[in-house]
Amino acid sequence: MNKKRFIGMGLCLLCTLIGGSIFTLVFAEGPFIESLFLLYTEKKLGALISLGALLNLPVFFYLLRQHKFSIAYGMIGMLLFLVAVVAFLKVY
Repeated sequence: MNKKRFIGMGLCLLCTLIGGSIFTLVFAEGPFIESLFLLYTEKKLGALISLGALLNLPVFFYLLRQHKFSIAYGMIGMLLFLVAVVAFLKVY
């Protein structure tokens, strides 16, 4: 596998973590860790991951505009993995 695709996967994961963290810090009433645990127990952690993944959109289109297709393909691969994680969290 291409090294640039791994960079795209890492970038996607980092953007998702940053987006989810910002969303939690802005809208949570309690401490960060307790908010994450509360979201997990209420089965809403998948929604947080989905909202955090929205931060990937501008990065993805920027990479396409710069013709960095391998990194963008890595981001798509990680997003498909995140879709599987969200689906798993919805079921269990």
